[in-house]
Amino acid sequence: MSDPVRASYLFLPWYAPEVLYATFFICGVVMLYGLFRHLQNYGIGPRQFLVLVSKNLSKKVGRFAEYGLAQRKVLAGGEGGVMHGAIFFGFLMLLAYTSLVFVQSDILPLFTSAVFLQGGFYLTLEFFGDVLGLAFVVGLGIALYRRFVQKPEKLKTAWDDYVVLGLLVWIGISGFVLESLRFVALPSQFALYSPVGNALSILVGELVSGSQATIVYQGFWWVHMFSVFGLIAVVPYTKLVHVFTSGANVAVAEQKPMGRLNTPFSLAAMIETGSVETPPNVRSSGDFQPLQLLALDACTNCGRCQEVCPAYAAGRDLSPRLVVQDLGADMRAGAGDALSRGTIREQELWSCTTCNACVNACPVLINQVDYIVEFRRTLVAENRLDPMKRAFLENIGRSNNPFGLPQSDRQTWLTEMGVPTIRENPGAEYLYWVGCQGSYDPRARKITSSVIEIMKAANVDFAVLGNEEVCTGEPVRRMGEEARFQELALRNVETLKQAGTKKVVVHCAHCFNTFLNEYPELGARFEVIHHSQLIWELTKAGRLPPGSAKRKVTFHDPCNLGRINGVFEEPREVLGSQEGLQLVEMKRSRANSFCCGGGGANVWYQVPEKKKIGVIRVEEAVETGADTMAVGCPFCVAMFEDAAKTLGNETLEIRDIAEIVAEGLPKG
Repeated sequence: MSDPVRASYLFLPWYAPEVLYATFFICGVVMLYGLFRHLQNYGIGPRQFLVLVSKNLSKKVGRFAEYGLAQRKVLAGGEGGVMHGAIFFGFLMLLAYTSLVFVQSDILPLFTSAVFLQGGFYLTLEFFGDVLGLAFVVGLGIALYRRFVQKPEKLKTAWDDYVVLGLLVWIGISGFVLESLRFVALPSQFALYSPVGNALSILVGELVSGSQATIVYQGFWWVHMFSVFGLIAVVPYTKLVHVFTSGANVAVAEQKPMGRLNTPFSLAAMIETGSVETPPNVRSSGDFQPLQLLALDACTNCGRCQEVCPAYAAGRDLSPRLVVQDLGADMRAGAGDALSRGTIREQELWSCTTCNACVNACPVLINQVDYIVEFRRTLVAENRLDPMKRAFLENIGRSNNPFGLPQSDRQTWLTEMGVPTIRENPGAEYLYWVGCQGSYDPRARKITSSVIEIMKAANVDFAVLGNEEVCTGEPVRRMGEEARFQELALRNVETLKQAGTKKVVVHCAHCFNTFLNEYPELGARFEVIHHSQLIWELTKAGRLPPGSAKRKVTFHDPCNLGRINGVFEEPREVLGSQEGLQLVEMKRSRANSFCCGGGGANVWYQVPEKKKIGVIRVEEAVETGADTMAVGCPFCVAMFEDAAKTLGNETLEIRDIAEIVAEGLPKG
């Protein structure tokens, strides 16, 4: 038995290599020019791009390997993820094999007569090439079926879909036809290692003889190769450009906590230097930073962001997919003012809850929320606000809380409960941040009272700021008033520093995220603990008396606690520790939890919608058969109780986990 070797340019004329590489050169130049034009759109030159890539190279290679090569988030997309994985890994195998053939046939002969595509290594490549090549074709078949038969709402078909899918399908099928013709023209005892080509050769052998197969092979080979090179040339001019842009974006995109917004200027620096910096106003795609423009081009139009968007599900005027797609189209066209042209609509911007479901779902790490908030900042700067938004900001400016109520109301009722302030109990182990909702809203005060009852039952050394506490600025920043946010944040950071605070306990998921992810940029240096985390630590340590709660409970993961900051287990452990409590999960939970509708300052103004976001979520809770919907944020409580009233549901109780635990504590 002779040793198998990969042969090159079988049955082809002597000039085939010259024509092949001349064509490749021309198509390569066309492709590189297209990619260069894309870099120009981002305001990045080739040299600057290389600098961006080389900085922190090891981390970027790791991210590219995880999200680009390994397709981590793509594969998590159910049926669509499997389809894309089959196409991607099949294509990757074919590309790798073709590259190895090129090296052996055209590079090595310039230096040596050595051959490496032979023996077991060659047969292994043949086998995996066939198997993954088949996966490539099957994946494309599924793509065609989904796009042109199923037609899911999230998929939008354009002219380049026909070009790209047509070329890819032809290249995949013609490759197998070429292999089968080779086996007919030149029978091989190793054909079994190419199962697809071998099986197809049986059929082809019934249609053509060996000598005819040689001629047909030549024609197919030229058309196949010109198709491959044609595909290479059109890549930058079709959606296939995301092969480059998506890979580049996952590698070089700014890495920051999901819950941290961009900081366009530093109020502290202005105060220190005495200079006044005009905040940048974003009115067109060209006003974004280069890496944000690259991200616009990285979008694959897969629709996953739209699929998980609560605003879109509620029938609001928002699709995060269209925000990115429309801005990307404007960037490539060099269009002007997106707001005045209607590319981006005001109602579209105000519809977002900043829940980051879209960011979490995006397989190529695009941050859709950042674009929306940047435009909101422009609307606020230009005072394009309705009365409710204007009243909200005026209340914050006048009273340091969104309710517009006196500062003294924060402390009076807590004093009546015997809660010490930090001045009365300096050096307290924990500073309990009550927050605006927990201080002023009658319903949220019940949550505050429950947290206090739990800490007292566990003999926790704690205190509050009382009248020294002001709004964290979280809803202010997400509405787009950056300067007021920084003003409030700097004030709070200074207050906490003077108090010597080391640990801050919060029951509001919004405050939790702001303290954890945004205050450190402004000098905060303290540990942030959500009340569910504290309650679980006290329970584990045996400091909290065991409680009971004979309830069937489903837990809603607040966006700012779960998806954005990864706190999933502690709330469930707390609930699970209650004797008699049965915990059931909703169909969307943990990182895939569905927003309550109160984020992004939405709780302070109204947005036209077909169905309330909170109603959609409460219906999911009802489907579980639970009698109680447990949450870990006062905004969720407010939104879900309102939703339950809208539905006329009087049986489902909405309770913060602290209320459930406090109600179950031994009395007396």
